[in-house]
Amino acid sequence: MTTLVFGHKSPDTDSTGSPLIWAWYLNHLGQSAEARLLGEPNTEAAFVLKRWGFETPEIIADVAADQPVVIVDTNNPAELPASINSADIRAIIDHHKLVGGLETKAPIHMVIEPLACTATIMWKLIGKDMAKMPENVKGAMLTCILSDTLEFRSPTTTQEDKAVAWSL
Repeated sequence: MTTLVFGHKSPDTDSTGSPLIWAWYLNHLGQSAEARLLGEPNTEAAFVLKRWGFETPEIIADVAADQPVVIVDTNNPAELPASINSADIRAIIDHHKLVGGLETKAPIHMVIEPLACTATIMWKLIGKDMAKMPENVKGAMLTCILSDTLEFRSPTTTQEDKAVAWSL
């Protein structure tokens, strides 16, 4: 079954781009995955999709029981589909504080780091496979970082966010 990758409701640039990045990576690893959105992307996110040549991912309101999912850019159940706890949550990749309230069917891979952007975490997780990443996915990753760091003016910006952006 295809794994759905999505971020929070009211998708901003990171919550739109990170599902595309992680879906690419899972597919690169041989796992079937597709990016989804939990609402219309905001103006900046819509521009990013167009700029890097992506179709707008399908917008979903809920997930089916046992649907494999990866959650990115949030861990807050209030920002996710109502039936998220009946889905098969496989991983969470986030940079926000831990909220709690999610239930998983088994142990999962969960990465929450104090960085300004989920895409920065993904860059680290993808590692050597970054060399195989298409330019438009790299562009989306860079744009996520520039957006979430407010072009490095946000107080949450770290040296790691800056270094990853420069490497992209």
